[in-house]
Amino acid sequence: MFSKSLFKQSCKANGFMWIVITFAVCFMLCCVMLIAGNGKLGETKIAVEDAVVNGEISSETEGNAVTFYEISDGALKVFDTAFQRAYIELNPTTPEQIQSVGLTALNAVKNNYYAALLEAKGYAPDSEEATELAGIVFYALNPNGQFDDMFDYEKLGMEKPKYDVTDIFSSEHETNREKYAMKHMSNFLAANMIKPETVDTMLAKLEQYSITAEKYHEFGFDNFDFVKSLAENAIVDYRANLEYRMDNIKDGETEEQIKNELIAEFSGGLLANLPDSVSQALQEIGAADLYGTLVGSIFFKMAGLLLPIIYMIMASNALIAGQVDSGSMAYVLSTGTKRREVVFTQAVFLITSLLAMFVCTALTSVICFAIVNVNTDLDFGKLLLINLGAFLVMFAMSGISFLASCVFNRSKNSMALGGGLNMFFLVATMLGLFGSPVLPSIIRMKALNAFNYVSIISLFDVVSVLEGTLTFLWKLGILAVIGIVCYITGSIKFQKKDLPL
Repeated sequence: MFSKSLFKQSCKANGFMWIVITFAVCFMLCCVMLIAGNGKLGETKIAVEDAVVNGEISSETEGNAVTFYEISDGALKVFDTAFQRAYIELNPTTPEQIQSVGLTALNAVKNNYYAALLEAKGYAPDSEEATELAGIVFYALNPNGQFDDMFDYEKLGMEKPKYDVTDIFSSEHETNREKYAMKHMSNFLAANMIKPETVDTMLAKLEQYSITAEKYHEFGFDNFDFVKSLAENAIVDYRANLEYRMDNIKDGETEEQIKNELIAEFSGGLLANLPDSVSQALQEIGAADLYGTLVGSIFFKMAGLLLPIIYMIMASNALIAGQVDSGSMAYVLSTGTKRREVVFTQAVFLITSLLAMFVCTALTSVICFAIVNVNTDLDFGKLLLINLGAFLVMFAMSGISFLASCVFNRSKNSMALGGGLNMFFLVATMLGLFGSPVLPSIIRMKALNAFNYVSIISLFDVVSVLEGTLTFLWKLGILAVIGIVCYITGSIKFQKKDLPL
């Protein structure tokens, strides 16, 4: 059944080619894993992810600043209107009477403006959201100094809010009120954002993006002056845009509509303001495992298969068809070695040589992975599964070439069918890569995904391995079945066919 002498002969005939190709594959794998693992790929992903996260937090902060400003300025407007009306009606002359006018105006803010906001937003009066809204509405007014102890004003360099109504009947009061609202809402937002409990909440939300306290500090969102400047700039831009839109108001537009549109623009994140394709691509890149994709989907599924395929095509042809074509098979059979023994031994050699090759790549990949320090979903177990998957791909493809070698008596025919079909699978996989979900949508060409359906290499599901699902198991099973069926069919065909001896 098995011929040791024939096996040794095959080793001698193909050993040098195996050594050269195995060394070349392991060397390329070593270069890919070590160079890619030096931090550059990780830095690229982190840079994109950080830019997205930074932009989203900035946009949310700017949106909150504009919203806080509008709510606060609206409260001050209601206060001013009620104060002016009560002042004219009462014409106060004593501090007590002026205080009564102020209380009347404050009640108007509480009973009308604040109550209307609660109803519009659907907040329960005793809810946490209602408490936060009350802080935004009443902070700038600071009735009876109730917010005087809210922050460490001296440490932050803030002024305690103290609304001045001495110029309430002057033409400059509206401008002064808007500046006052901008100043104190910027302070209010910044002081709240740098609170330790707020920072902890933000870090908990950003943990999935690998944003540490140090990284958050680099962004500057725990720095009072930075957040205050960000908020002030957003409010200034909002006011300038509002003034321009109001000066050029269109028929049918209202001030409320314009304000809502502008607030929505400032509240939109970085990704929301980009075209959908770019936004999606940035999200995909930020979430992608670039190292795992490079090693698994690009090397082991394509680049790393090229040289083994060349070896496999040449070896499988030389083991059967090549010897029949050259006449050396007649000598082998004349020694009393039976066809069944010949074909079994040659099949064992081909499978064993491929297995040994991927044992070498597995060892190389494990050693390299132990050396590099990179943020990836890949681990040693998944790396070994990827090597197993690559071997089963070669097992199935070698079965096809071995079958062609057993069917044909001419090397050119064996190479044309077996070799040509396997090279087609490899090229189809390369083209299919540009249409597969592995690549970001911005550079993906969906039409090319059709090539993935005509290549058995697509049954090597690297994505499933990296994600930790079990989908890859039945696909690898199909590859194993293809290889077994081809080897058995080739063996039977060789034993039964007429040889030109």
